[in-house]
Amino acid sequence: MSNQPIRHRPDHFLLCTTLLIGLVLLAPPIHGGEMNTNPLPLLVLARQGDTPAAIAQRYLKDVSRAWMIVEYNGMTRFSGGEPVIVPVAPFRPGGMTPDGYQTIPVLAYADIGESMGQTQQVSRSVFSSQMRWLKSHGFMTITPKQLTEFMEFAGQLPCRSVLITFDSASHGLLELGIPILKELGFIATVFVATNGVGGKDAMTWEQIEQLHKDGFTIGCRGQTGRSLTRRTTGQAFETYFKSVESELCLARQTIETHLDEACLFLAYPDGDTNSLVSAMTAKLGFAAAFIRRTGDNPFFADRYGIHRTPINHDMKLEQFSQHLKTRVMADLN
Repeated sequence: MSNQPIRHRPDHFLLCTTLLIGLVLLAPPIHGGEMNTNPLPLLVLARQGDTPAAIAQRYLKDVSRAWMIVEYNGMTRFSGGEPVIVPVAPFRPGGMTPDGYQTIPVLAYADIGESMGQTQQVSRSVFSSQMRWLKSHGFMTITPKQLTEFMEFAGQLPCRSVLITFDSASHGLLELGIPILKELGFIATVFVATNGVGGKDAMTWEQIEQLHKDGFTIGCRGQTGRSLTRRTTGQAFETYFKSVESELCLARQTIETHLDEACLFLAYPDGDTNSLVSAMTAKLGFAAAFIRRTGDNPFFADRYGIHRTPINHDMKLEQFSQHLKTRVMADLN
């Protein structure tokens, strides 16, 4: 940081000095002779015409982290020579503040169609209205990986984060839903039942691979999408156990073969689980799994029971907005 602008701007010198002293006082303490190595924020001066995105690109090498600069400084615009604090590490672990903690809404869509059609199918016009509402209200879309990092205190999320998920790899989603997401700069997660890929009205593996390259997460929904909690009448427990294990293992292997990447996220087929299925999911190496049920997702939530709110075809925009809670008020002092 050049000294020249500061010498000519004594007000900025005093402010920078005050901020620097504050950063030093907030430095992590030393415990047992070892210092916490979390890096301190950078104190820089904005250039003329600087935006949070430009500052994030310059100092963090990642324009997508501009929201961290906005939230840390409480500003969206900066004047030339203005002091700016650039956080280089998470500064709000678990989304906690003295008055409460963050919760992450996860939306579950069955499918997208031209019109309402089937009971669970959301029309393109309704889906577009919902996504534009999210955009206009400052929501940013995240991945399951970002969500699990947040839950493990290894990452931080924007105050208005949302995870968008689909339980279908249909042509309708590809042709009607995905273009809307891309237009708005959104990403989403598609949970795939592998036996249906390439079938009637379904995406091919080539199309799913392209979605993955475009930044969309491809998760697992078993081979057939059948419920894993239902044991047929007279079925021996050992037979049931092996069928659940096979359903998950083979589906995961298929996805990993096509994407050449670990498949770490599962949406329980039929949206439900039990203690056996959840334990098996963890043992097989999935990093997190999702149920289809409305509820909060704070950092301390069960990673193998993350709530997804079902979005129905007849849900009004006002009802939709009520499922986008991002904060739980609580006295954490």
